[in-house]
Amino acid sequence: MWNPFKKNQKDDEKKEDMPNVPGMPDTKDMNMLQRFAMNRLMKMSPEEREKTLKKAMTPKNIEKHRDEILASLETMRKSGQISDDQYRLAKAKFNLK
Repeated sequence: MWNPFKKNQKDDEKKEDMPNVPGMPDTKDMNMLQRFAMNRLMKMSPEEREKTLKKAMTPKNIEKHRDEILASLETMRKSGQISDDQYRLAKAKFNLK
């Protein structure tokens, strides 16, 4: 008998299409627009992805979100996701003091 609430096996296969990138949040924790943007970013060629990320990481945008970036880095350092050296390098790369 057909069950309308049963998940398709194709849906399970689609979940595995997303590559595992270290430090990437789980798609279950993202909202619909974030999942859409992440899927689109992952489908881009590496050159196009780098160009897009460079455009997003302008000094103006970094300064605008300075507090959020510092809070994220501090949380990652405290939880052990990044070392103290990586923390210092990230702050230097973002020009945050």
